[in-house]
Amino acid sequence: MADIDKIIQSAEQGIAHLAETTFTTYKTQAIADGNAFLQAAKADLQNYTDQLEQGQITADQFRDLMQDEGDLAKMDALKEAGLAHAAFDSFINGVISIIITAAISAI
Repeated sequence: MADIDKIIQSAEQGIAHLAETTFTTYKTQAIADGNAFLQAAKADLQNYTDQLEQGQITADQFRDLMQDEGDLAKMDALKEAGLAHAAFDSFINGVISIIITAAISAI
């Protein structure tokens, strides 16, 4: 069974780095929203990672499932701050990519 705490920790570090390199004005909101999304997706992430590790799903299926999670991302702080939709989409795609990499690396 993959270590979900290790995956979360790695993803949190990646999200902080992404926010710091992507935003200047909205860095704090981006980190908060990225981590909130990560926590909201934690149970599904654990489930999908376990399925991947056990060979029940492929890496491509895992990526698709995680992309579906991204569609549910609220990112309320960034929306309230008035972040442009394109920047929002780019950030959430980066967060999903970070989570996928962290999970696959932990297996």
